[in-house]
Amino acid sequence: MDMAFIWSCLKARNYRVTKHAWVVMGERGITAVMMERALALGEIIEREPHDEPYPSVLILAWLKSGDPLHIKCSRSPQAPNLRIVTVYEPDDAEWESDYKTRKKRKR
Repeated sequence: MDMAFIWSCLKARNYRVTKHAWVVMGERGITAVMMERALALGEIIEREPHDEPYPSVLILAWLKSGDPLHIKCSRSPQAPNLRIVTVYEPDDAEWESDYKTRKKRKR
């Protein structure tokens, strides 16, 4: 999965938002329009080819407010549509200031 695939799904409205993602978005005041805009302008920062049930990517985008937003997306090998798994504002305790790099865990 790459950004071209994501953009084409957005343009064609060929995506599905999971119930979990809707709940999280509602809790954080993130609308579908905000999520779509963020996806259109975002960049893939992580790839999880072994995620279950489907391989996924994590996208970093920025809200109009300037706040970072992470969007986890997947795609079933059998379905040609995008699946929005979750949407959240990254935690400063877990991410470096670029919000692209996970902080190293102290042992």
